[in-house]
Order: sequence, then C-alpha cells, then structure tokens
Amino acid sequence: DIMSKQYQKPKPSPIPPYIYIPVGISSILVVIGYYSCLDEAPLTKRKRLLATSPEWEQQLGDEQYEQLRRQYRGEILAPDHRASVTVRRVGGRLASAAGIFKQNYINGEGSKNLRGHKSKPYTFTVVRSDMANAFVLPGNHVFVLTGLFKYARDEDELAAVIGHEMAHNLARHAGERMSGSVLVSLFARFTLLLDPSGFLYTIFLPAAALLHDLPNSREAEVEADKIGIHLAAEACYDPRAAQRVFLAMKTGDGNGHNHSTPPQFLSTHPSYDTRITNFTDPNFMGDALNRFNADFGNRCRHVREEMKIARRHAAMIAARRERK
Repeated sequence: DIMSKQYQKPKPSPIPPYIYIPVGISSILVVIGYYSCLDEAPLTKRKRLLATSPEWEQQLGDEQYEQLRRQYRGEILAPDHRASVTVRRVGGRLASAAGIFKQNYINGEGSKNLRGHKSKPYTFTVVRSDMANAFVLPGNHVFVLTGLFKYARDEDELAAVIGHEMAHNLARHAGERMSGSVLVSLFARFTLLLDPSGFLYTIFLPAAALLHDLPNSREAEVEADKIGIHLAAEACYDPRAAQRVFLAMKTGDGNGHNHSTPPQFLSTHPSYDTRITNFTDPNFMGDALNRFNADFGNRCRHVREEMKIARRHAAMIAARRERK
C-alpha cells in the first residue's frame, strides 16, 4: 500500500560497521592530532606538520653522525687542514648568527618550533671527495665535501652554502619530513581496512608520498635559501654570493640548459633557474641585504676587515705547516 512504500527501511550500507566505525574514529583522531601538531616555520610563517620532538631529532642526528664518521674514515680531513680551518671559521660565524636568529624569532613571534630547540655546538666535518655537496644532520652536524670548493670559491660563497644547511636545522626540516612520512603512512594503512588484499595500499603509498614529499621538499629548500641568506648577512657575509654559487653549479654540472635535469615538479629541489631568480628578487633578498648594508655598511665593514686578517693569518700558518 501507499503507507508501506513511504516508510520502507533504508538499504543497509555495503560497508560493514566493523570497517567504517574504526575508520571514522581513526580519521577523527588523525585530524585532531594533525591540528594539534601544526607549527609555523620561522621567517616564512609557513604552516606545516611537526610531530617530532627536538630531542628525538637530535638523538637520531647524533647516531647518524657517528655512522658517517665511520663510513668516511680515512677521507676526513684533519682539523688543522686548510679546508677544515676555513669551514670551521666560516661555520663558527654562521653559528653565532644562527643563535641571534633563533633568539630574535623567539622574542618576536615565537613558536614551539624553536622554543624546544636547545642550543648545541655545531660540528664541522670536511670529507675528501670529488662530489660537490654539503649537508646537515639534526644535532647541528655539518658535513662539507671538498668537491664543493670548485663552486664555492671564496668565504662569502661558502657561507651561502653552509648557511643554507644550518637553516634546515633551524627550521627543523628533518622533523617536518619525518612527520609528513608518518601521516602518509597512516592514511595508507587505512586503505587496508577497505581493501585487505593490499592492492590499494601498494598504489596509494608511493603516489601519496610523491604528491606530499616533492612539493614539501622544494618549499623547505626555498625556505632554507631564505633563512640561509639571513644568517650570512647577520654574520657579515655578502648574501648576493648565493647567486654566484648556483650560477657556477648550473654551468659546472653539465646541465646548464636543463637538458638532463628532471622537470621541477618531479624534483626534490627547485631548479637552478628558480633559485637564481629568487637570489635576484628584491622581495626575496631585501631583508638580508638591508642587514648586510646596515648603518651604511659600517656594521660589517670592520668585521670584514677582521675576516681578511684571519684569512691571512690562517694562510700563513697553513703555508708554514705545509713546508715542514
């Protein structure tokens, strides 16, 4: 009859309750956890997920540092080697600038990102290698491979590279990357509830990782470029040297015309052209240049004179040692 047609029972859901109830509860918990772990990156104010603790990141970095020291054993330059002395001298000035940057950020806008970041001395390890590279580990461990000196030909240019690496640690990009990987893995595991065979899981995990990791990695690299030039300027190194380094790298790696480099959307780093453009953009460079040229250049003038004296003194000591 008409009444029975109007009040027919709804058809049962094709998804049984033992699946959609746990998925729904888990999704709510993940969303709550996500928003509770949102953080603001220093300087750029970019919102990102940061679920790891600074202490855990530093412990992981310390362990990796010891592993790499063993791996590079025999190729690590002595502390009194000319290259080691130079890297330590430039890195020391940048480390002081990093302390100032951190303090200014906390006193200004502040966030849990840097409040939990304990001050720890930097270590600088120079490794004999033809590869042009530098990298940083959580816990303030900086590695420089000697192939980099083909492109970083003076202290300003070296400061641009080391400052970039220190910026990754200041912004806790390693923790951000690990936090993102955990989030992607959690969502991937939800697919196992919908498809116990694991077919969706094998498709979702690499696709989600690609869509999440590559854009975030490029954002972190640009962020490190921006913070890095601020550190260089604070330490009285010319921030414009960053453009020279990347121009040299673009020409020197054989990919000057981007014939063999992947398109930017498939790369973890911005293209050379993007970074070079940033380093000529007044909006990107403005604050760093203003700091470098503060007080009509007087702030850094005497510091750079002291740098020259330190370089000459170090060169004399190195030459005397090499003659023995």
